[in-house]
Amino acid sequence: MSQIVLKGVSYSYSLGEGRSLKALKNLSFSIEKGEFVTLLGMNGSGKSTLAKLLNGLFIPSEGEILIDGLSTASEKNTFEIRKKVGMVFQNPDNQMVATIIEDDIAFGPENLGLKREEIVKRVDEALKSVGMEEFRERTTQKLSGGQKQRIAIAGVLAMRPDVIIFDESTSMLDPKGRDEIMDIARKLNSEGITIINITHSMEEAALSDRVIVLRKGRIAIDGNPKEVFSSELVDACGLVLPLVTASSKNLIKSGYDFGCAVTSEDEFVEGICKTLSK
Repeated sequence: MSQIVLKGVSYSYSLGEGRSLKALKNLSFSIEKGEFVTLLGMNGSGKSTLAKLLNGLFIPSEGEILIDGLSTASEKNTFEIRKKVGMVFQNPDNQMVATIIEDDIAFGPENLGLKREEIVKRVDEALKSVGMEEFRERTTQKLSGGQKQRIAIAGVLAMRPDVIIFDESTSMLDPKGRDEIMDIARKLNSEGITIINITHSMEEAALSDRVIVLRKGRIAIDGNPKEVFSSELVDACGLVLPLVTASSKNLIKSGYDFGCAVTSEDEFVEGICKTLSK
């Protein structure tokens, strides 16, 4: 069975007085263990609602979500699902519960009732994974935005999840900070952790194995980055292609040998060289 399975999932927000807003509409798809999946879409497309459904913070209004065969709708599964699926939110300050960094990272394992030796081991491993070992005794207030997000990731890693959801985790960071967090995400994925990155950045989407584009609560496009970037539906979904992709699509019309729209600068240069060498 797939690691994550959605079957006809819809979700509605109550607006009071008998009114509601349907944020997600009849979603059905699965995610395999070890995939790196990007969820793309404009604000209001349903990305963050879907993230909270996958973690069991929200329960579907219709349909079912299974995490390793466990239904998120069953209260008896809630604790186990939240151990399996960790979340890194947009604002790291919202995830921090302690002033000292190592205490903050230890919070989750302590709530699992682990022995002190195991907690120390997990804190050490988590800090090493995000390159923040030397900061363990410092206070969180003195960290940069990118460093705080690393600590937030370490706090999730200390719980040893099988899946990590990055819910627009880079949107408050500068380009250097965004690159650092994406490097960590790719490293964790190479170690076998399933990554779901929720973003509206096409540059980030290019780094993943698979891209699912949401539009008005429905799946508009689902494929690898090249397939999605080449789709005629990109504009309708309100997404802006990376400069190299948009440029390659324009040059293809002029006879340049790219084969298909490219997703990286290296591919762009290769396409130019192929054409010029003919």
